[in-house]
Amino acid sequence: MNASMTPNRHDNRDVTILVIRPHPDDESSATGGMLAHYHAQGVRTGVVICTGGEEGEIHDPDLDAEADKPRLREIREQELRNACSILGVSELRLLGYRDSGMAETPANSHPEAFWRADRTEAVGRLVRVIRELRPHVIVTEQSGGAYSHPDHVMCHVVSVAAFHAAGDVQAYPEAGTAWNVSKLYTIAHIDDGAWETLRPEFKAAGFDLGKRRPRRKGRPSPEAATVALDVRPYSDIQRRALLAHRTQIPLSSMWARLPDELYRRAFATAYFMRVHPPAAAQERESDLCHGVPLPPSMLQSRA
Repeated sequence: MNASMTPNRHDNRDVTILVIRPHPDDESSATGGMLAHYHAQGVRTGVVICTGGEEGEIHDPDLDAEADKPRLREIREQELRNACSILGVSELRLLGYRDSGMAETPANSHPEAFWRADRTEAVGRLVRVIRELRPHVIVTEQSGGAYSHPDHVMCHVVSVAAFHAAGDVQAYPEAGTAWNVSKLYTIAHIDDGAWETLRPEFKAAGFDLGKRRPRRKGRPSPEAATVALDVRPYSDIQRRALLAHRTQIPLSSMWARLPDELYRRAFATAYFMRVHPPAAAQERESDLCHGVPLPPSMLQSRA
């Protein structure tokens, strides 16, 4: 087992929700508001990051883009830990693979790249984490990874396989006692029209969204999501976590410079689709934890 998969241990490591993402900073983007929301509700959360993010850029003005590139994995891991602390994540695990880079780049061929990993081994690593943390809900990438980055695609494939294998007593017996996860969700990249509605306010704040465009092809409508979670109360926390990734988020970027209220409204809702058990057409849940037992052992004390 990769040494990075054995971080600081607690007497009770069980989590209710486990988020599985490809790179450091992914936990803070589409899932950051959700993680902050559940932490505020007293629900223990966990994060698994599959790669070290070695192919990322360096935008931190305190670093040298060339001299510090060889230690980017180490730098990004610390940024990840800082972000998870801001989001109130209870348990963090690193799967230990290398960033595969964008499709059809030389990084795809690196022998340690996640994209090239033996899938049986990769699933086994993740099954070990699932059986250790015993989540009731898993959230991961959508099929195809939303865009063609190999690590996002691989993350979905490995997560779905591990979700099923974790509860199979005959699968990976060396990875611990079998554990059945109740529900599997994928992130839903929904075009809900919010940015078009806010276009005048973006312009007034000095951000040009370009020409008006129709709904993005291939992106489902909000009605397709099983869960639409209001994350506006956690907007500031989510943004602070995202900006903790100093190498990846330039201080000149829109993510850093949007006025607080506009940021809150632009990223008001986090959408998720339930894939196991399959959601019926038009089925809606108010919460990712809908129908999931929340015993005291899975709750953080509320100060």
